[in-house]
Amino acid sequence: MARPMFFLMPQWQGSPSARAMQLAEGAELLREDLPASALREVAVPLEAGDAMGTPVARLSSLVRAREAARTAIEPALAEGRAPIIVGGDCTTSLAGVEAAARSVDRLAVLWFDAHPDLQHPSTSPSGSASGMTLRHALGDGSADLNAAPAVQAGDLTLVGARAIDPEEEDELQRLEIPVLRASLAENGEDGLRSAILDRIAGADGVYIHVDLDVLDPAEFGSVHSPVPFGLSVAQLTGAIRAAVADVPLAGAAICEFAPADRDRAVEDLPTVLRTLGALTSGSAPQTARAEAGPA
Repeated sequence: MARPMFFLMPQWQGSPSARAMQLAEGAELLREDLPASALREVAVPLEAGDAMGTPVARLSSLVRAREAARTAIEPALAEGRAPIIVGGDCTTSLAGVEAAARSVDRLAVLWFDAHPDLQHPSTSPSGSASGMTLRHALGDGSADLNAAPAVQAGDLTLVGARAIDPEEEDELQRLEIPVLRASLAENGEDGLRSAILDRIAGADGVYIHVDLDVLDPAEFGSVHSPVPFGLSVAQLTGAIRAAVADVPLAGAAICEFAPADRDRAVEDLPTVLRTLGALTSGSAPQTARAEAGPA
């Protein structure tokens, strides 16, 4: 795979949580474990922002942050680096998936998330952009956030989604987007890995979005919206390692690291680093201390 470049993006404005600022704090905690030589920072507005006359909350700040991410990522693409966005809410993934889609002919997208993120701006109950991220990645949301180029529904796979609203279920059915459930791994990890490899077969690159709430709350608690019956850490990292061993990583994002306090951060930070290590496991050089840990 191409050598990764890490982009620290402490964005919180897309989150619906009253504790959204914990996302920026979580991103800051990750800074010291990312290699300075392969780390770039994305400037995120300090202010909440406004909706700009749309149903999307805090849209003005989200638009500015994405433009800053696009600008930061462009030189990395020119060098053939794979952008990995770290920290912040799910909306941070948009700039990365756009860049990945531009870098290869056929991009497979693996969306590890407890929620499908398929709410539409016109019907979203919260107006929060995080819950609309995949809708925007598909080019079917607010014009200000729609991905360009858009992800192709036929190359998209949801993994671990289990908190699905009726409207999102309708959209999954309409677009025929498969959902690989955690139950695939109940009798061993081979079932989940095999299903993922089948879905990405023939792609020129893979983009991997990881919302940490895909993990079971019994193993990881530093998220705002924990959902029972998620993936284990071993299942998540094993699936990612299998994917990047089979198809080159074109880009990735790790989102929603929101430790409630220092003790929680100390407990859960190693899991985030293991996930980073899995994402970069297809790269020859070790690019982060995260890679030194066990899978």
